[in-house]
Parts: sequence; C-alpha cells; structure tokens
Amino acid sequence: MKQLTESAPGSSCMDTLQLAGKIIMENGGETYRAEETINRMGAGFGLEQVDSFAVPSGLFVSYRSGDGEPVTSVRRVRREGRNLTRVDEVNRVSRLVAAGKLDGREALAQLKEIECHPGSFAGMWCLPAAFLCAAGFTLLFGGSLLSIAIAGAVAAFVQLMETGLSRFRTRGLAASILGGLLTALLPLLLSMALPALETELVIAGAVMPLVPGLAMTNAVQDTMRGDMVSGISHGVQAILTAFLIAGGALLAVEIMHLLTGGAA
Repeated sequence: MKQLTESAPGSSCMDTLQLAGKIIMENGGETYRAEETINRMGAGFGLEQVDSFAVPSGLFVSYRSGDGEPVTSVRRVRREGRNLTRVDEVNRVSRLVAAGKLDGREALAQLKEIECHPGSFAGMWCLPAAFLCAAGFTLLFGGSLLSIAIAGAVAAFVQLMETGLSRFRTRGLAASILGGLLTALLPLLLSMALPALETELVIAGAVMPLVPGLAMTNAVQDTMRGDMVSGISHGVQAILTAFLIAGGALLAVEIMHLLTGGAA
C-alpha cells in the first residue's frame, strides 16, 4: 500500500477529501452525506475507484493513484456540536470541485477557512434563538405570557452556560446533565416567588432547545439507508442525552424537596 506524503501527487486531494468529510461529520451532517461528498469530490479530481466509509467516530478514504497503487487514509472524527452553515459551505465547495472549477489545493484552502467559520448563529445570537425556541413551545403548550417569558429566559441562561462550557471543551454529557438541572431548578425556585407561574409548562418549553432532535433524525435516516453502525450510534447518543437531561431534571426536583422540607 502506498504511503502518502505531502509532496506526493494527489496528497492535497487526500487532505481535501478527509477535511471535507471531517467537517460534515463534526458539525451535525449525516454519514451518507459525508460519503457522497467525498466520492463526488474524488471523481471531480479525476481519481479512480474512490471509496469512503464514515462512522460517527472515524472516516476512511481510499482511491487508486495514477500508477494503480491503492491509497488509503483514516481520520479520527470528534463531534464538536452543530454548525449546519459549515456543512452547507462544504457542499458548495464539493459542487465546484465536481464541476471542475477547483483543484485540490484551492478546495483545501477554502475548506480550511470553512473549518473556522463561526456559523450564522454564532456567539450571542444563540441566546435569542434559544429564547424564541423555548417561548414558542411554551406558547404552543398553552402557557401564559409570564410562563412564556420565564421559559425563554431560562433557556437563554442555559444556552449561555453551554457556551461557557464549550470554551473549556466540556460541552458533552456534563452539559446535558447541568442543562437539565438548571432547566428544572430555576422554574421551581421562581415558582416559590411567583405562584401564578405554570411550572410544568415552563420546564417543558425550556427543555426543548436541549432535546437531541438532530441526533435522532440522523439515526433514523442512517438506519433507513441500511447504515446500521451509524444509525445505532446516533440513536444511542440521542437516548443517552435524553436520559441525562431527564436525570438532571429529577435531581432538581430532589433538591427542591430538600430545600422545602418535602413540601414541594
């Protein structure tokens, strides 16, 4: 098997294919999308027998070089969050490559810029987005104006907490537990001062931004396409996240029982 070096012909193509798939996988894209993008870009580069295999934790890419030798590379994938703007930008680059408008080095340069793209709702934009999401669901559940406002404020606060945790790279399971805890504990504490607050509706609305809907959607899509490894992995991730959020909410209830002496 041929060893790929930086100066070897096609090395920039392999780097480009790896990075394209990695960005898609790490930002909420489906495994089939990553595989299809890699195959289309490889064909656009004029590579032969391009094949790819993506799982939630890894990416395998192979093709045949000009002398017929197989070239294979493996890239570790680590989930970092959801940034569909990056996924869309990678799709744009892949279309240009497939049309023959970009070579390997040009595409690689654009992908490196996309990898650092903050996204359309980066930074503080996430706070009003979380507020509107929670407020909208609380309204859908039949909550009052007070409950709608409180649910939005709680969701925005939890989103601010997640943003802070992401800077320390501890946004995964710990953020799910803490998010569920705060989402339930804050409305329960506020209900002691605001008896008119519809606590159950506030909690139900505020927890919606935390629900792992994208992971479950990807799990269903992968399973329906026959990619059982990715489907089961995404499904387990979604179920585990939901259990952690629920566990945090139950912990908040227990804390309230201790604070109120069992009266709550």
